[in-house]
Amino acid sequence: MPRFLPVLLALLLLSLSQRALALDIVATTTDLASIARAVGGDDVVVDSLVSGTSDPHYAAAKPSMIRRVHDADLLILIGADFEVGWLPAVLQAARNGDVQPGQTGYLDLSHTVSLRDVPVGEVSRAQGDVHASGNPHYWLDPRNGKRIAGAIADRLASLDPDNRAQYRERLAAFNAELDSRIPAWRTGVGGLSGRPVIAYHKSFVYLAAALGFDIVDQVEPLPGISPSASHLNDLISRIERERIELLIMESYYERRSAEFLHARTGIRVAVIPHSVGSEANINTYFDLFDAIVDALSEPGSS
Repeated sequence: MPRFLPVLLALLLLSLSQRALALDIVATTTDLASIARAVGGDDVVVDSLVSGTSDPHYAAAKPSMIRRVHDADLLILIGADFEVGWLPAVLQAARNGDVQPGQTGYLDLSHTVSLRDVPVGEVSRAQGDVHASGNPHYWLDPRNGKRIAGAIADRLASLDPDNRAQYRERLAAFNAELDSRIPAWRTGVGGLSGRPVIAYHKSFVYLAAALGFDIVDQVEPLPGISPSASHLNDLISRIERERIELLIMESYYERRSAEFLHARTGIRVAVIPHSVGSEANINTYFDLFDAIVDALSEPGSS
């Protein structure tokens, strides 16, 4: 037997033992997974249930999701009914009592932020895909990234008190990095300050608030409802009347409506990365906002 094989075997066994000791975390999205990795470091193993290129609204429960949730010590979710179409089925099938609602291993981060667009009065399907608790796209405000990270650090410390100091140290480093980058991100889109923008879906209200621009209308007449010809014509009139120069959208929405508006008015269409992993070079939460700022400030149309 070559002399180096026992060394390699020992290193493999050490790696496996360290993974076995680490907290097993499952996040519903890549954004939450990225923040959990930043705070948890080598003391956690983190996976996401939905890829960064997908629309988490319309994910489907899969056997692979059920297996991961079955083994998890902690489940982290966006909440505010963002995963309501598939996560309850995954939780039921996983049969892991530690990560059920109300347990320490279940962390709904929508309770850690101030949600926008909370509907007043009764919510019905006639209003489109309205979330009764409020708009769930809160991770797109980097200031909420600090709140998310803080809640994750607190929960990790509760589940793994021996590593509390390490979680707090990594949280401080994460927050310091965000604090240092947010001014540059705002400066990078300074040309949009106070200017009207149209979005495809009501996904970017938190981003607009954080970076200082105004979303005045959506391509969808109601959340989740495809635009009619009449609605598109109304948008053309508004774009021309108010001299709106930018339309932003995610990559997973149909392009035909945006291209039609561009052809009729010249409005620039910017496809905005929505999550960690939505593009090949977006590997962290910080990368996400770097890429968003690049897309918003790109002079050409997408």
